Amino acid sequence: MRKLLYVVGLLGLTTQAFEHKCTHDDEDHQEPTIEDIEEDFNPEGNDHEGRTLASYSNFRAYGYYGFLSSSSSSTRNYVQNQLIPPIMDYFSAALKSKYPTSGKLKISSSSICGHTTPSVLRNGVNADWIFIVETDNASDYVASTTTCSRASGSGRPIVGKTKISTRYVTPTTNALSHEKNMICIMHEVVHALGFSKGLYSYWLTPNGRRLTGHVTTATLDGIRTSVLNAEPLTSKLRAHFGCSTLKGAYMENTGSSGTAGSHFERRQFAYEAMTSGLIAQMQMSEFTLALLESTGWYVSDYSYADPFIWGQGQGCGFLTGACSSSKYEEFCSGSSRGCAMTGRGGGSCSTDTRSDNCKWIHPNNNYDCDNTNAASYARLPSLQSFGRSAGSKCFTGTLNSRSAGSQTSFCFKYSCSGSGSGTKLTLSVGSKSVVCSRKGNVSVSGYAGVINCPDPVEYCSTIGKKTCPRNCMGRGTCNNGVCVCEKGRGKDCSAPA
Repeated sequence: MRKLLYVVGLLGLTTQAFEHKCTHDDEDHQEPTIEDIEEDFNPEGNDHEGRTLASYSNFRAYGYYGFLSSSSSSTRNYVQNQLIPPIMDYFSAALKSKYPTSGKLKISSSSICGHTTPSVLRNGVNADWIFIVETDNASDYVASTTTCSRASGSGRPIVGKTKISTRYVTPTTNALSHEKNMICIMHEVVHALGFSKGLYSYWLTPNGRRLTGHVTTATLDGIRTSVLNAEPLTSKLRAHFGCSTLKGAYMENTGSSGTAGSHFERRQFAYEAMTSGLIAQMQMSEFTLALLESTGWYVSDYSYADPFIWGQGQGCGFLTGACSSSKYEEFCSGSSRGCAMTGRGGGSCSTDTRSDNCKWIHPNNNYDCDNTNAASYARLPSLQSFGRSAGSKCFTGTLNSRSAGSQTSFCFKYSCSGSGSGTKLTLSVGSKSVVCSRKGNVSVSGYAGVINCPDPVEYCSTIGKKTCPRNCMGRGTCNNGVCVCEKGRGKDCSAPA
């Protein structure tokens, strides 16, 4: 069983970051039961060269809420109608099933996940995977998740369960709090679908045979570290980091038995949703989707991945060498204020228990450009734009009214124009337009200090590129970086309509 524990406050928007620990509780953990279900199990047919994504069956994720009866009506409504449905929609859109259920998924066992099997699951549901959701108000963890059952043919998970603590996950209408809750549970769903040490031995090759040799080890910072070497994950990592000799995905090498080995290593994957220690502004990157595809059970649609630029093109030294702030812009020194590499807001230079003493900008919701209330914590708030529909990004500088201040972060609306070396980045600083034609400092008439312009060519092709969070969760279409919602509403279509 995997438990999600809060180290600091989850829902308060004044919190710099919130972390969790994922551990296997040996007393509660049980091996998944095996269900003899009918699957489209045709290894040769699933290995057609050049087979298109559209030729695979849609992955059908089904949420079961019959064990929420002990919760308050407001909690049941939030979990059942607001929190879990967009998560199910996301994975149903982002994944295809290589071994789909033939007809309905029926659970024949008399008990499942510690409960008497409900009649609706015995009779069968139109699904490839069932997600049983419970609540608990007595525990110190946010969510505990386990894989309860696997298919006898493909070995893939077919039933997972999460128990959500209502001490921490409470009904909310705040978009940032809802996003934290959602990313938290999405993290747990990925574990239940295959990103777990207990499931690695069941992964399959492209032709449906048991995968072997994909869990290896390497030394990182003097610590023996597990490495997952499976395709397409390894190839995508090599291309991203610019390291052709990379052995695979380094796993977290600190923490409990359920943390180490079942998460991406934080210093190499900061801001990735599948690192241990969930912080604000986390991203569901292509690497999480690639890992799920590497199980051999799914095919991923990478249009549902968030953009991820941490370590991009930095080479092998970035992964295993010193985390030098003078060599790599991802790392920092001191405790200065800066912008998170997501571009969404500011934070402070610090480290955490999973970063191997490497320091980087940890996002703070007080400085999040998506947070309407961030104006209360901002220098020169009248010059800035806040809120999830504002279209602003984070920029650093020393801008102040009378004399230059210390470096801080600002939230400015921006636009990109031109192409190639002629690319220009224009910032809206109050009623003034500031043009960044190259990397360097620019002043603003009437104010002291400067704004630090990033390289416009690099910025406009990475952080500043218009994108939709998680491709609108499979609930709408992305139009020039704006979600047009067919179901739900909000910046990512995850809020109830």
